[in-house]
Amino acid sequence: MPEAKKARPLYLYFEGQCYAIDQEQFVIGRGSKYSDLPIKDANISRRHCAIVRRDGGYYIKDLGSTNGVEFNGERVDNHRIEEGTLYRLCDHELRFSFIPPA
Repeated sequence: MPEAKKARPLYLYFEGQCYAIDQEQFVIGRGSKYSDLPIKDANISRRHCAIVRRDGGYYIKDLGSTNGVEFNGERVDNHRIEEGTLYRLCDHELRFSFIPPA
């Protein structure tokens, strides 16, 4: 029986910090009570978006936020995260990498 595809950890760089994502769902939002990465900004929804692990890859999923998730100036939902992908949540940049920080 083939072994299930194990996703490698994903690293999120945000405001000088690095977060390792190695779970099925990593929520980004305004409130620390509801999210794994809280962003203190009134324009960010309480549960703004999630990084979801699926089929050995990672996707950014909008959780019905007011201001959405942008990639290259376009609003996206359920977008596959690739090496070096950069997303914007309002005025905030999220950069993703599969390379562990040095």
